[in-house]
Amino acid sequence: MRSEAARSAPRRFVDCVGTAWTVTEIRPILDVAAIGLFQPHPERRSGWLLFESDEGERRRLAPFPTEWRDISQFELERWCMRALRASPLENRRHGD
Repeated sequence: MRSEAARSAPRRFVDCVGTAWTVTEIRPILDVAAIGLFQPHPERRSGWLLFESDEGERRRLAPFPTEWRDISQFELERWCMRALRASPLENRRHGD
């Protein structure tokens, strides 16, 4: 069983073209009923994986399997490729 610190620590990998990514599990703080008021994306209400490249690209994957920390880097890269690109940071809130 992983400690809370291990479960919340980001994971890093390098994809097949040499881009370095950091993956972080994002979990809502509020209860599910309250989240519905603020989170217009139902698939993200239970949380999501945030993929951030060293070049500044951001992607979100939701829903995601709870065992994501134990999968291979190859499989993690496949999930990253399936994740939806987040809009640029300055426009992100408006686009969400």
